[in-house]
Amino acid sequence: MMEETSKTLMHFTKLTIEDCLGCRHVTITFPQVDNVHLLLFKLTKTNGGVTSTSQTVTPVGQALKLLCTMEFATAESLKHFPLLQIGRGGVRMSFKLVRLNITDADRNPDADSESDLDMEPCTSRQAQVRQQLRAERRQAQRSGRDIRYDVTVIRRFDDVNTLDRVVIKVDSGNWQEFPFADYHDLFFVQPQHKTDLFDTVNRNCVNNWLNIIQSDAVCYSKLKHDGNPFEAFAKLFDHPDYEEQELLDKLTTSCLATNEALRLSERRFVLHIFEEVRQIFEYITVNEYTVWFFVPRLNRFTALTQLNLDDFDLQNVRTSIKLSGDKSTYFFHRADHNIMDILLVSFQLALAKASNQTVLFLGHLDKLAEYVTIQYVKAFFMNNLYAKDPSSPRWICKRYLNRIIEVSKSLDLIVFIEYPSGLTLLPENRQVIRCIQQTSGDSDSITWKVFEDITKKADSGVEHLKNLMKMN
Repeated sequence: MMEETSKTLMHFTKLTIEDCLGCRHVTITFPQVDNVHLLLFKLTKTNGGVTSTSQTVTPVGQALKLLCTMEFATAESLKHFPLLQIGRGGVRMSFKLVRLNITDADRNPDADSESDLDMEPCTSRQAQVRQQLRAERRQAQRSGRDIRYDVTVIRRFDDVNTLDRVVIKVDSGNWQEFPFADYHDLFFVQPQHKTDLFDTVNRNCVNNWLNIIQSDAVCYSKLKHDGNPFEAFAKLFDHPDYEEQELLDKLTTSCLATNEALRLSERRFVLHIFEEVRQIFEYITVNEYTVWFFVPRLNRFTALTQLNLDDFDLQNVRTSIKLSGDKSTYFFHRADHNIMDILLVSFQLALAKASNQTVLFLGHLDKLAEYVTIQYVKAFFMNNLYAKDPSSPRWICKRYLNRIIEVSKSLDLIVFIEYPSGLTLLPENRQVIRCIQQTSGDSDSITWKVFEDITKKADSGVEHLKNLMKMN
């Protein structure tokens, strides 16, 4: 089998919201510097008009969910979408697909190799789009350049008969109508280049679990009683050891071996995810904190040199957050809320990378934003009062948001981060999208003002507060 070394990159370029989601007409151009986009929002109402079925707060995030995820793919699911009135409006998005590192066979114009676009089952409309993509791909192969596609998709809500359908156009081709599920499978489901069954099973499980922990729906409330998703995640992979005598009567030896190999693979996979979470968490906290996942041993009296995967008790995993250089230990549900937020962000990033998720939405960072703001204001005033001498020790503030952006970029993920407006402590002149909620005094209806902006020096806001307090 020929080795596939090509890689497909996706870049969002433009988003238009027309007469829905609290916006009259908004067009946003996404920066092309990287694939991590920051959505800064300011709410005038406590709940922000967001129901328990949606994790996103801003109209930009909600529009992207309507176009990039299967969460609201059907007409029935749209009835409960916040600020969406069936019978009016629509959303439109443009993105680029770039295929890099073409294989030797792809560079041979006479080769009739099949790609991931050709091998999966498809509808007749999908086949037409794939035929167009294939023709453009072969033309690019002959010229020896990277393959690039410009895709535009429109989803309208003013026709009740097409709520679960979209129209798309690839490059300068014709507009074609697709069921939303077919469109999503074509562009937002990563092709499986590996044939390893275990990797595929684990990846699917991680993808489903990521959707669960990001949901606020009532049906998932049982998973959140103790506030610790890590222990529940480990239990998903805790299967009992198979009794050979019990199964041999019904299964062949090969089937038994496959089940056992899958079980051991899952246990190894859980430990790998925990290690990824720890590394990401330590990076975001600048090694100020670490996280330990305590996995008890079933056979405690077995020598460590004889330890194997069966000795791990995944039913009783405990999560411990530790301050580096300190003996203090905080179990997950007793840790500071801002540190819990960072650990959950680390978990989502690790799961998104393991499942090859195309687009990741990070939100609910209010407590983290409050903590960063308080720490920065405290450091600013303490330095002005007690660290005027250049040689004096200075108070510092951790730039957690910037570290989250850096690790997202390093993992090569497309990430949209919703963060409350205020102090971001990001470098100056980074492009961001601001979403300001507005309410009408008469009808109490919610509207949004959405525009592109850049980050400014954090000291500007604190200087205003300093002047009000008349500090010299």
